[in-house]
Amino acid sequence: MPIRRAPRGSFPVDLAVFLAILVTGVVLVLVGHVSPEALAGYASAFAGLYAAWHHRPRAEEPGRTPPEAPPAPER
Repeated sequence: MPIRRAPRGSFPVDLAVFLAILVTGVVLVLVGHVSPEALAGYASAFAGLYAAWHHRPRAEEPGRTPPEAPPAPER
């Protein structure tokens, strides 16, 4: 059964963030503040952080339950 995602607003936030980062990277390279090699490293790091943030489990997703606490030790 396919998973249905919750409808998002009409504004594509992911696209806006992507374009803002792309333009910022181009400007930084053109004015000489960052080398293209360093920018590639920064982009890889930020992509990893975004992927970790974007794919985190949400409490309101159906079918997901929070982890149970371990049983208390008996004395």
